[in-house]
Amino acid sequence: MSLQPKQVNFTEYWREISNTLSCIITCGKVDRRIWSDRFSDVYELCVASPEPLHNELYDGIRSFLENHVTVIIEDIKQSGDENLISAYHKHWERYSKGSQYINSLCSYLNQQFIKKNKRTNAEYSYGDISLLEPHPNYLEIGELAYDVWKKLLITPLQKGLVEAVLDEIHRDRIHTGSLNHSVVHSVINSLVSVDEQSRPNSQLVLYKSVFESSFLRTTGEYYKQKASDYISKLTCCEYLEKSIQLLNEEDLRSRKFLHPSSYQEVKAEMEKRISSDHVEMLHAECADLIEKESFKDLKNMYTLLMPIKATYPLCHCLENHIKKIGLEMVESFTQENIHQQFVEAMLQLHKKYSTMVKETFSNDQHFIAVLDKACAAVINHKSPNQRFCKSPELLVKYSDSLLRKSTKALSETDIDEKLNASITVFKYLADKDIYQGVYQRMLCKRLIYKSSASMDAEEAMINRLKQTCGYEFTNKLHRMFTDINISADLTNKFVDYCKDKTPLDHSFSILVLQAGAWPISSQKIPRFQLPSELEGSVQAFEKFYETRFNGRKLSWVHGYSTGELKLSYLGKPYYVTLGLFQMAILLQFNEGDRFSSSELKDRTKLEDKEWNRHITPLLDSKMLVVVNDSYSLNMSYSNKRTKFKIMSVAMKEAPQETERIRTNTDEDRKWQIQAAIVRIMKARKQLRHNLLIEEVIKQLNGRFNPSVSAIKKSIESLIEKQYMERTQNSKDEYCYIA
Repeated sequence: MSLQPKQVNFTEYWREISNTLSCIITCGKVDRRIWSDRFSDVYELCVASPEPLHNELYDGIRSFLENHVTVIIEDIKQSGDENLISAYHKHWERYSKGSQYINSLCSYLNQQFIKKNKRTNAEYSYGDISLLEPHPNYLEIGELAYDVWKKLLITPLQKGLVEAVLDEIHRDRIHTGSLNHSVVHSVINSLVSVDEQSRPNSQLVLYKSVFESSFLRTTGEYYKQKASDYISKLTCCEYLEKSIQLLNEEDLRSRKFLHPSSYQEVKAEMEKRISSDHVEMLHAECADLIEKESFKDLKNMYTLLMPIKATYPLCHCLENHIKKIGLEMVESFTQENIHQQFVEAMLQLHKKYSTMVKETFSNDQHFIAVLDKACAAVINHKSPNQRFCKSPELLVKYSDSLLRKSTKALSETDIDEKLNASITVFKYLADKDIYQGVYQRMLCKRLIYKSSASMDAEEAMINRLKQTCGYEFTNKLHRMFTDINISADLTNKFVDYCKDKTPLDHSFSILVLQAGAWPISSQKIPRFQLPSELEGSVQAFEKFYETRFNGRKLSWVHGYSTGELKLSYLGKPYYVTLGLFQMAILLQFNEGDRFSSSELKDRTKLEDKEWNRHITPLLDSKMLVVVNDSYSLNMSYSNKRTKFKIMSVAMKEAPQETERIRTNTDEDRKWQIQAAIVRIMKARKQLRHNLLIEEVIKQLNGRFNPSVSAIKKSIESLIEKQYMERTQNSKDEYCYIA
């Protein structure tokens, strides 16, 4: 074979080429030598002298393909309508494979002639084809073969072919099909292949216009009738199950027969006929399914409604159901251990329906929001005759019962798990600031009276609160812990100091607390005369503290102090732990056997209110007896325990303390609202009324939900204080006064 151009006889060359093409197009056997000779013939025609014969070769191949396809279409027609698909499939498989071989044989023609003269993708996409005529539209040989198949075979046969394919798919739906699935897939795929090969960027026009549109129409009609039949014969639950089955079957059928571009189109048509057309019926059943908590049926309902974005009624029914169940739980609580009942019931409620949302509704964000909204409504519920919601107080008491030393045998792991779970309830609290106040009060008592079961558990709980609400929320709690640790070190240094100076005749420990961190007011310290037995210790510590911290002032809060007394006047010694005021009363009996109430008050300097609060526990415990206002020690007192404790008044949680916290919190809220308004106005300079209210609520809802009326009052107050003013143009707009 010479690569030099030479003069050739086209007729002789074409005769050999056409004979080989006839064998190739039918996938016959071609000897390697003959294949090489024909490849050379194509080359020599393309470089022939004096003029290349590529036009003649191209036209010859096109005529050959057209004649061959004409023969095929006659053979297919003769096979009859019942064998149309099988005959088409047989010829298509052979023709498509043969045309690729011919394309390879003519690769030089494609590279050197056709690609230089064919229209580009840009011309197809953006060019005006009419302006390109009479310039011939050259196609690569493989593309040409598919184009001939499309024009001469598919176009005249498309109606019968599509009807036959649709009939086979229908038979597959009703489970009476006998044709091989690969045959149907091959016929449908031929439309895609012809589209993709005959014209670049065709976007499957032939496939979609000839087949897909008809398929979607017949599919819609079939399932419209199918859905109507099911509704008339089946219950709602059965309809849901059957519908899911139909959706899955049709999805599998689509993947078995159709091009991937049709999957979503078929799914949308199915959803329209099965779900959208009957959405009112489906919505009407939502409440009943939620009430029965039929998880399987609810999952089926969600599967049908979610794709058509029609889940709102299902969400609404679920929210109402969770509220109903939760409020029924709240109403069933007994007064004993109500805090434990409340928290455990709320955790049970949340766990049950969060599992439902996860497993039934696939953790859909709309249903998660519904769960959160319903749980918040239940946890923050208050009856009409209640002024405040009791949930913050109950949750704090629950945490306190776990963190406080008790006789209940709970492991550290169990306590940690329960405290961690309680944060779930905490996140839903609207009044987190009230929780903060009550928690601080109870932590104060646990730390002062050393009643915490584990300091590690205490710190872990505070860290959980910090992760949820931020450092500012737990700032004072951390400072309280710091004071306790510093005080322990200070006590050790004081003991060493006393050894060098004047040793104490009794053990003495001290807590030095920051006034701003602890919920203890130095302004409400009751009047009290310290027992002479303790005066030396107090004075010694004051001297020691002054040498360490010059300029700091100590305010003694004796009401929170406790001490241990040894009772030596009975048959056996007893050790009793009690409050300092009660200790002072008992110590008076070292100097006499009987005292009147006025004498004891005068000696201790206790006022009537404090006297009544502290004498009562001593009388109730029968350590003191009173006859005609004459108090004396009970000389016949006995106790099973040699060490026991008399509950200090300060250690008890009085109802008025919680009420005081709520009152203080109300006052704090006013200042927080005003501070938020000032921050917003300082940043924005000018803002409309409604937008300002929205911003304030957004800033403060992490601690509490401010009411609109409270925000309005704060706005008026700030206007009076000249922090802001109404604009001249609108009374509904404010501007910041720098």
